[in-house]
Amino acid sequence: MASDARPARVLTRQTVVLSVGAFIVMLGLSLVVPILPLYAREFGVSRTAAGALVSSFAVARLAFDLAGGVLADRFGARRVMLVGAWVLVLSSVGAALAPNYAVLLVTRVLEGVGSAAFATSANQLLVITTPGALLGRTIAVYQTGILSGISIGPIVGGQAAELGDFTTPFWIYAGLGVLVVLLVGRFVESGEPQGRTLRQVFSTARVVVRRPAFVALMVVTFCIFIFRAGARLTLLPLYAGEELGLDESDIGVILASAAIVNVLVVNPGGWLVDRIGRRPVLVTGLVLTAAATAATGFLDTFASLVVLFSASGVAAALASIPPPTLAGDLAPEGAVGVAVGVYRSAGDVGLIVGPLVVGAAADADAFTTGFVLVGVLLVVAAVIAAFIPETREGRPLGEAPVEP
Repeated sequence: MASDARPARVLTRQTVVLSVGAFIVMLGLSLVVPILPLYAREFGVSRTAAGALVSSFAVARLAFDLAGGVLADRFGARRVMLVGAWVLVLSSVGAALAPNYAVLLVTRVLEGVGSAAFATSANQLLVITTPGALLGRTIAVYQTGILSGISIGPIVGGQAAELGDFTTPFWIYAGLGVLVVLLVGRFVESGEPQGRTLRQVFSTARVVVRRPAFVALMVVTFCIFIFRAGARLTLLPLYAGEELGLDESDIGVILASAAIVNVLVVNPGGWLVDRIGRRPVLVTGLVLTAAATAATGFLDTFASLVVLFSASGVAAALASIPPPTLAGDLAPEGAVGVAVGVYRSAGDVGLIVGPLVVGAAADADAFTTGFVLVGVLLVVAAVIAAFIPETREGRPLGEAPVEP
């Protein structure tokens, strides 16, 4: 991890380049959010199968998260990011040309691999080049790129689907992937490869997952990703489209309303994480997000959903910064990619479980129950988060650094 002797700068060139890359990747990923479940339904599959498109993406990410971290540590993050970007390009073209649901499902798996390769490597570079005292604000800048892409993507994707068809967002996504390849190839400065053996990697991973603080972080992250992939990305589009009769453009606006507020709040949230602490910001964000999620199924108009999601954007921003910051705080020296990969794996388990569970709830026409259950899960996550040691100084206060 970077030493605190480094210059105290948040907006380094590396941070800006990685944040722009994250913006482009998330813009592409979120283009398809408003239409993905509906696109699946065009092939005559169930709502649960529609949810499986999100879960299959997460399965691939889960399978590649740790591998991506290992490869980034061993061969350098820049190479892994380039491979990931090319995979995103090819998978997007495949999704646009998919003749049936099975092919579409395969392309989503490939998208998951590409996404994991890019995100794990980018997280690794941020952690190893940032002093612990600035990590919250640096993560916030990076999250600004992510959330800006999420803000714009659903609107553009919904409009593109209306002007063209359900394949149009995927073609745009492929073009954005090419842009990411050019950006990474020209501007990203990779960290020094660590050349760690597989035995060293798995030994480090065992050290990480045996720490109670890291286990608690993984559980909290699991719950957050159930909310993101289940309630927001799967249940909300189905609820708004099939229960309320809203079109793709309306769904895109609802999703983007939360993301736009996220962008406005995330940088002040990063300052709070560094100044007040990781734990209080995380607990507050989880509780507020739980309340907003549980209320979603009781609203039945476009305007009310926009208002609720705009308000929930504040809560989601507060909850989004502490987890990756904590993962960086707890990462062993020389094996940041491994630690980040383990942390991301917990989130991707949530990506797998969330859409399947809420998709089943939607098949039973229990939309309100699905939203409430996710809200309760977030409350449980808040309770667990309250027991995570504070790491404002870059590691649990009062504890020695973890050794690989």
